[in-house]
Order: sequence, then C-alpha cells, then structure tokens
Amino acid sequence: MDLSLVPNRTRTVVMMERIILLREILDRFDSKVLQAAPDHEKAQDISYWRFANSDLSIVRLETGNRQGQFVFSANTVQQLSSWYRKMEVMPYALESRTDYYQEFLVTPGPLFSKSLIYSLPDDFVQLYGPLPLWQWFALLGIFVLCKLLIRVSFKLGECWNSYWESRGQHWQFGRLFSMLSAVVILLVTRLVIDNGIWITGIVYQLLSTAFLLWQFFFSAWLIMALFNYIAMLFAYHKHGGKQVDSSLITVLARIFGGLTIAILAIYVVEFMGFSISPIVAGLGVGGLAVALAIRPVLENVINGLTLYADGGIKIGELCRYGDKLGTIESIGLRSTRIRTLERSLITIPNSEFANMEIDNLERRDKRRMEHTFRVRAELTRDQLRLLLVNIRRVLLRHPQLEAEPLRARFMGVGEYGILVNVLAYIRCRDHDEFMAVQEDVLLMVMRQIETVGAQLAFSNQYQFAGKVSAIDEELKEKASSTVKQWHESNNYPFPDFSFEYKYEIKDTIIYPAQSSATRKDATA
Repeated sequence: MDLSLVPNRTRTVVMMERIILLREILDRFDSKVLQAAPDHEKAQDISYWRFANSDLSIVRLETGNRQGQFVFSANTVQQLSSWYRKMEVMPYALESRTDYYQEFLVTPGPLFSKSLIYSLPDDFVQLYGPLPLWQWFALLGIFVLCKLLIRVSFKLGECWNSYWESRGQHWQFGRLFSMLSAVVILLVTRLVIDNGIWITGIVYQLLSTAFLLWQFFFSAWLIMALFNYIAMLFAYHKHGGKQVDSSLITVLARIFGGLTIAILAIYVVEFMGFSISPIVAGLGVGGLAVALAIRPVLENVINGLTLYADGGIKIGELCRYGDKLGTIESIGLRSTRIRTLERSLITIPNSEFANMEIDNLERRDKRRMEHTFRVRAELTRDQLRLLLVNIRRVLLRHPQLEAEPLRARFMGVGEYGILVNVLAYIRCRDHDEFMAVQEDVLLMVMRQIETVGAQLAFSNQYQFAGKVSAIDEELKEKASSTVKQWHESNNYPFPDFSFEYKYEIKDTIIYPAQSSATRKDATA
C-alpha cells in the first residue's frame, strides 16, 4: 500500500484497518475481476491498472526505495472506507464468513483481554455510532484518570516548591517535574488507546490530533520553563542577579526556548501529515510585508540586546534618563521598566530608551561634594587664612575623602559676605553612605568656622540687626598670632600644604567616631 497520504501519527492503527477493509472489499469482487488483473509478465509493460467499475487501482512506483514495485495507490487507500460502506451489503464471492472488519471494530488491542471483552453483556459489544459501548466507557474512564493524574502531578509540584522554599532552598523544579509528568501521562494514555481500546475511524483521528496538540502544549511549556529555570540558576544563584549578563542570560534563554518550540512545532505539523512547503513559500512571499509590519518590534528587540551588549546599565542601578531619575527594574525584549523616586513604574520602549542620554549614577567610583559658605564680612584676613587652613586640614585628615582633587578656597566677596568654597570627592557609590559622610564633613567645617570666631552670613541678616554678637577680639588676636608664627617658621600653608605634611596627616581622623552606634570596633 502507498501510505504517503496517511499521517505519521496514525499509520500503525490505520494501516491495520486499511488492510482489513481491503480484504473485505476484494472478497466481495467477482472472481473474474480479480483474475483479470495482470500477472507478473504483463505487469512489466504497464504502470497503472484499475479494478473494473471502481476507483481502486494499482500503480508502479517510479521513485524512492520501492521503485518498480506495484502497490495500491494512495487515493485507493484513502477511499477504502467509503468503498466498504458501498459493498458491505454484497455477499462474499467465494464463501460466506463473518465480517472481519465488524469484528475488528469491537475487538480490543493486545493490552486488553479479548475474552474479557466478549464476556461482557451483548449491549457492550454493540456499535453505538462509530464505536461499541465498551469503548465509549473505556475512553471516558481513561480521560477522567488522565485528568486526575495531571492535576495530582501539578499539586505535588507545588508542594515540592513550597517545602523547599520554606527551608530557604531554591530547588524550585517541582513545576518542571509536573509538566514532564503531564507529557508522560498523555503519552501513556495515547498508548493505552492505541494498543488497548483500539479505536478506529474518525474518532481515532480526532483523539490522536487532540492528544498530539496537548502533548505539544505541555512540551512547549516545559521547554520554556526549563530554559528559564537554567537561566535563573546561573544568573541569580551564581551572580546574585546583579550583573548585566544575568539579565542577558534570562532574555537569551527565552529566545532559545522560543526557537526550540518553533522547531518542535514544525515537526508536529509534519507529523500530523501537513506539508510545511506552502508555509515556507508563504513566508517567502509575505516576508517583506511581515518585516515592515513588525519593524517597531524588531527595533525594540535589537535595541534591547544593544543595551545588554553595551553594558551601560543593569537591573537595580539608579540612572538619570532625560530629566528624570529611577531604578532599572527589568530590561525586556520590547521595553525597559523603571521604578521612579515616587515609586511609580514606567515602561519605556527599548528603541526610545536606547536613544536617551543615560547617566548611570551607580557606576560612579566616587561622589562629588561641593558647597559654598558665606561668612560674615567682619572676619579679618588672618582669621580667614586660619579658617581656610583648618578646613583643608580637616578634609585631608578625613579617611573617606580623596586627596585629589580637594580644595577649600576664598572665592571672593558676595552680596552678603565672604565666600568660601569647599570641594571634595567622597569614596563611595551608595547614596545613603554619601549623605552620611557629607554630613560628617559639613559638621566639621561648621566647627572650624566657630573655632576661628567666624559666623555665617545670611541673606535675611537684616532681620537680626542689633542681635548678632560681635566677633571675639581675643580670637582675632589668636588668628594673627598663628599666621605670624607660620611666617616666622617658614611654614606658610599658602597656596597649599607641603607634600610631607599632607602625607603625615592623611586619614588620621577616625570615621565613624568611636562612640558611633554603627561602629563595631569602638575601641579601635
């Protein structure tokens, strides 16, 4: 028989059915019709022969491994059922016997006992529609059992995940086992139907198609979940989910999972007996139109991969994009999600986000601190010199500040007082740590301002006229004496300290203070 038109998924059962149908049809033909068929010698001169008054034909194969053989044509194999229904009422040509096909319809497969089925009441072996009653009950029972087993497998998977999650472990592969179990359960159910219940005809075609689609659904789900689980293990367990490569691995896992599912879908289409050649041809003809239609999607995907490859941002980093600030929460194939300072979630297409000017605040190796202090103009020049030196000394001694660049300079006279500019770089990346160190430095600067007898000037100082205390004359004399001593010892610290002095006082301040609640070694 030429089974080229019979789907791969049904050839085993359908071939047996077609053989029995052909036997039933041929046994009803008149013996003269069968004798008219060409013998081996005549067959060498012909390539096609049709049984009289029918569409049943024999052809010679011209290609393939069976080239030269004579077989019943593919169209003949497809029409056997209809020809059997037409000739079922006709008597057998040679001898009367039981109808093998009717017996085949009610007989179970090798997995079930034939004697057990025939021991049932007569009603159970009678045809109700295309199947006998016992097969309807058997199908109902196996469907209920199959659904129950699948639900139990998913329930056990959830229990497995909950058990290990409660113990702080990350062996969350219970869902994978559930989906794998569902595929196996469907496969076993299909084998029981094929080799046990032994249904045929249109019911078998529908059920085999349904089971194949369900197996494909669970297999595709399993493939995608497996790729995601492997990506999660590698990215989040090994790298803590904080590397750009971690996000890239997750996205690539989804891409490869989707490609694997697409390949599996092509195999399923072919296995169901459909040719993929028209699909491929249609994609070639409509490829340009499809490409134009999905151009925005492709732009987002390409730009998303560019964001990963460039390495400029990663999940969890605080960035400035345009005139806004936010933390990167996810970088997908189509869009990037950002959590703003107001805790709202913004979704930006990758094609738009990749073209923005992105300032990654988390990648700074140090943080810049700059402030301008306005000091009351009553300050003497010697007090100002002493103030500048004391501030520079404090900045040099602080362990969290970079030695260069670092400055405390007299910047000029402003509208309300003398301007003293302080600039330093703090060794930190975290914003909270930066604020804490800056606070400590500013408090030290304020202390130095008070030490030399200076006072801060304010734009609304006129409101306090007559209430602001005068600068202490004793502190003025002390500042003059200190500056004079610098000149006499040839150690005048302007425009800067000597290299030796900088090296001597560098990082000599304890930070945080010994009495700080956050300091672990308070006695150090």
